[in-house]
Amino acid sequence: MSASVSLRAYTGSNAGTESAAQSTVSLCAADGLTGGDVAPGTRSFERWLRLRVDVAPVVGVANFWLMNTGDLPDGVSLLFGVADTPATPVNTVSQVATKTLTSGQKFIFDAATLTDVGDHSRYVVVQEVAAGDAATGAVPSQTLQFGWMER
Repeated sequence: MSASVSLRAYTGSNAGTESAAQSTVSLCAADGLTGGDVAPGTRSFERWLRLRVDVAPVVGVANFWLMNTGDLPDGVSLLFGVADTPATPVNTVSQVATKTLTSGQKFIFDAATLTDVGDHSRYVVVQEVAAGDAATGAVPSQTLQFGWMER
């Protein structure tokens, strides 16, 4: 049987509230799954994300990756980073999301092999930065893709 893996978002104190499976991720002006556009000159709240095994693989799933596949508006960038320990999401300069998520590059954020239902990848943290001169902070939908390799 093929594995089933879902994307989960984490909000609240120490990113302690796990969402149900998500098909989209919103980067917004609130520490919630929704909560307003990111205005020029500001940052989104960090979005703490992990992939969760929902149906166990025959052997395992590994090499979890993230890729920005779209074009961002002028003046808007996406930053990302990886963590093992959650923290409360912030809308100030992130201590975790410090690398630029360059369009078209696949970044492996967890090479561990997961085998059991309920296993989670490491956290990948994403934050949007909208420059003061950006026309808009809105990021087109379907810009981020996640994946893994089944063994």
